[in-house]
Amino acid sequence: MEKYYYLVLTPESLIASHLAPFDFGNYLSVGTQKRIHGQNIFFEVNPEKMKDLPFEYLNKQLIPYPNGEPKRSVFASIYRALERTPLAALKNLYLSTDDGKVLELYSSDYEEIESDEIHLYQQFNPITTRVASKLLPNEFIGFLTDTNKPVSTPKIFFVELLLNELAIDPHASLDNLPYPNPDHLRECLVKLNETKSKLTKTVLRFMQGDLNYRTIKSGFFVGEKERYLYFPFPKVRELESKYYSWWRSALTRHF
Repeated sequence: MEKYYYLVLTPESLIASHLAPFDFGNYLSVGTQKRIHGQNIFFEVNPEKMKDLPFEYLNKQLIPYPNGEPKRSVFASIYRALERTPLAALKNLYLSTDDGKVLELYSSDYEEIESDEIHLYQQFNPITTRVASKLLPNEFIGFLTDTNKPVSTPKIFFVELLLNELAIDPHASLDNLPYPNPDHLRECLVKLNETKSKLTKTVLRFMQGDLNYRTIKSGFFVGEKERYLYFPFPKVRELESKYYSWWRSALTRHF
């Protein structure tokens, strides 16, 4: 059977499997008996560009079951997996809904446009803090992965979230943004605007539960220092046509 390798971000781990990406995402979210549920985000990894994978161990463990069924998962790492994975090894990014529908995202160039807008970033690894920032995504990556600073991280993976009119005016209406404690969010944006020297402001220290996919603005970023990859999220029009089944699932809580 063919072997696949994945960097899972929710929670962080490196996993080998006989399952192709869409089947693997479905398995992560609902299991084999459909008795579990949960959103998952993961990369497919090119093993030829991975130096630290325990291939001898994985080859021994990743064998079909006696009845011929594929081996669904063999863990290769559960600690500092993102840090140990070269950006060159990352292939496509996959988003699974809580009922196992999977969307595939491809890397693309990011257009860096200077503006006065505030950005909202939800980090996934190595921490799950939600942060408002004056920095563009590429600048945010460089800011947090600068190891010359006393507080930094080797790599970071995050998504940019919608702020709509709040990105320009913290006193604007939230419209239909489903964020918890909107008054606190607005206060954070006001303080960030009022303090010229301040580049970031923590909005949420720890993410609880799943990401609301409909709050995604531009897409996902993974990077280190001046190097990064960008995985754009489809526009609503494309989601409603080309990816309708996944989008309908993403908008619905099934359990």
